[in-house]
Amino acid sequence: MKKKISILKNRSIIRISGKDNLLFLNNIISNDLKKINNQNISVSTLLSPQGKILFDFFISKNNKDYLIECSSEQLNELIKKLKVYSLRLDVDIREENFHVFVSNYFIQDQFTRKDIRFKDLKIYRHFSKSKDSIFNLISSEWYEKLKFKYKCPEGGLEIPANKLYPFEINVIYENAIDFNKGCFIGQEVVARVKYKGSAKKKYISLKINSPNSIDNDNIYDINKKLVGSLIYNSKICENVFGFGLIKVEHIQNNLELNCNKFKAYILD
Repeated sequence: MKKKISILKNRSIIRISGKDNLLFLNNIISNDLKKINNQNISVSTLLSPQGKILFDFFISKNNKDYLIECSSEQLNELIKKLKVYSLRLDVDIREENFHVFVSNYFIQDQFTRKDIRFKDLKIYRHFSKSKDSIFNLISSEWYEKLKFKYKCPEGGLEIPANKLYPFEINVIYENAIDFNKGCFIGQEVVARVKYKGSAKKKYISLKINSPNSIDNDNIYDINKKLVGSLIYNSKICENVFGFGLIKVEHIQNNLELNCNKFKAYILD
């Protein structure tokens, strides 16, 4: 396999230090930080009290500190929200001057963590203070395409704040929620669906037969019945891919869909 590594210019890092950092984070985020060490990375979310995703991010451990990798456009809002919850605790929350890279191979001398969302692929995330320490950089299109193929949205454009529930996005529900760790913000709503119901809509990946990216809009079936909405789309190489929220019955039947007069197909 050809080695690929790219810089992700839309990602930023927050450092959480202080003697109460584990207590602080575990009381509010949806995953259990007691399960991670200096070799792995955790996918997690910060939910609203109503159970919707406000922020999605990665967390890794760096000695006694925790590093949060988040969307750059959400950086300031996430820091602000974390500081609201950190009152009367011994924690320090600050932006860290790291660049974020993604690759399909391990780099020994860098801060490197495996991205657990891509179960059958070796995809790694790297943090470095210098761009010059990473060589042979290429465009990140290969990684962006993988995100659609494996249904792995990330960040404020692909997972808009306060719009989606964790149980609607499989990769979030499977990797970012821990129901055994104790309480966290929004847990009651998410647990109610887990134990008493099922999601009526799911987040899916689409291929759109358009020459360019399109306006996000409602999605209809071939009978012009409303079945969901297009949340995000992007042109990658010569194809347009998108993430959408679709009624479960239409995903199961794998029907042809339409959005903005363009045909759309659910990716397997």
